[in-house]
Amino acid sequence: MNVARWKAWFLNRLPGFQQAAAVFGVIVLVVYGWTIYWYLWKLPSWLYFLSLSEMLAAFAYAMAVNFLESVLVLLIPILLSLCLPIRWFHDQFVARGTTLVVLLLFALAQYLQVITGLQDIPPGMGRTALLAMAGIIFLVFLVGRIGLLRKAMEEIASRAVIFNYIFVPLSALSLLVVLFRNVFSRGF
Repeated sequence: MNVARWKAWFLNRLPGFQQAAAVFGVIVLVVYGWTIYWYLWKLPSWLYFLSLSEMLAAFAYAMAVNFLESVLVLLIPILLSLCLPIRWFHDQFVARGTTLVVLLLFALAQYLQVITGLQDIPPGMGRTALLAMAGIIFLVFLVGRIGLLRKAMEEIASRAVIFNYIFVPLSALSLLVVLFRNVFSRGF
């Protein structure tokens, strides 16, 4: 294949900007919501031994990491859209991508809670993770087949886009704070 055909094939399989922004909004809602929940949970105890600037710096680091995590999670449905046949994932990218990221992030949060609670990886976790992944794959493709579920996931994603307008600029500011604290405050 020549370069033009590869480029056309690649661009044909990529989701549109609006589709990716909708799925990214759902990711942002889950990831940033989870972090803000835990930040506010720990905030009362931090008031006893951290200054305001240290608490804001911790928040900036959390927002910067959340942005990088969110971009990495968005790459999963984008890579699936590139690798799978167009009918399977690309044609219903918003519904299937939203379902995938919500279920995947929920499963990861549950596994993190179990591992944190036990302070170790529980026996049989590999088998459980494989079963969870099989369930996630089944549900992702089921959502594409049932019109009501597909429309519900698309509506959730279209409404979650608003979180991009809030948290992406906050993340950019946080990245600048992290950059300033790590590069410019220590000197060259």
